[in-house]
Amino acid sequence: MADEVDFFNILKAIAAEPALFAPAGDLARKAVNDIVRLRLALDATDLATVRRVRVLIDGAAFGEAVDGLPAAKVKTLVTRLDPHAAGLATAADRIRHLLALATGAAEPSAAAEKKAAAKKPAAARKKAPVEAAEAVTPTAEPSAGEPARKPRRRLTGRTALRVSEDR
Repeated sequence: MADEVDFFNILKAIAAEPALFAPAGDLARKAVNDIVRLRLALDATDLATVRRVRVLIDGAAFGEAVDGLPAAKVKTLVTRLDPHAAGLATAADRIRHLLALATGAAEPSAAAEKKAAAKKPAAARKKAPVEAAEAVTPTAEPSAGEPARKPRRRLTGRTALRVSEDR
């Protein structure tokens, strides 16, 4: 039976007569927030979709819906939209960044880096990685009495997560 009913058309009809449904204002706000939160939490949500949702509903309603998202979902969404965002340690920072991305006040970090790299002359782009590689590889030899030190392994992925949880 539910497949035969178009609930979005019913919502449109209710929106056409807001005075008739005024006592249900809080329920309508909750329903809008739930619908927006569900859409933002989907895996297929990209930056263009977030911006379309933000334009469709006004900024205050979008902010309220984002503010009600669980911290884990906000982190997942921001990581998907801007995987190279630096300095987003708290949930409040992530929400601010998500709102900035949605309004267009901020762009994903990778896009900003590509734009900056494109503005550099070709010779500077070729030199930068070589200089950085030389600066990263110090060659300090152990003295005769000390045993050779094993290079430290960089922890990534699940191992890093496990180590950070143990601390």
